[in-house]
Amino acid sequence: MIDQNTYYLEKKSATSAGAAGVGGGTLLVVIANNLPESSKLKLWLILAAPSVSVFLGALWLWLQVKFANYLRDREARSIINDTRKTLENALSNPNTSDAHRARIRRALEKLDLVTIDRHMERIKSLKVITEEDVAKLPKLS
Repeated sequence: MIDQNTYYLEKKSATSAGAAGVGGGTLLVVIANNLPESSKLKLWLILAAPSVSVFLGALWLWLQVKFANYLRDREARSIINDTRKTLENALSNPNTSDAHRARIRRALEKLDLVTIDRHMERIKSLKVITEEDVAKLPKLS
């Protein structure tokens, strides 16, 4: 189920990507309209405006996703590193009992597994396109 914040962010991203595309295409048309009628570039700029709009919208959306992923990964690394330092400091504390050390070691192992699983999920998300995938594409004729 999609929570309300995720829905809002997805809708906001799509809206801002559309605005970026429309703004870029509109700017191109404005530039074209300011050129003299005899300019051969004018027609090409007007014809290119819709494609530029789509391209800029897609580029804006891609950049937003990359930036959001970067921030999420940075926060995750920070939390993981802080947790690791806390656990390692607790292990090196001479006042920590043996039973507590064992529990801290298990937590440190669990943190390592979570980190490894996170990296494995990232690797799995990098889908490689195979010949079978290409064969499933509709044929152009």
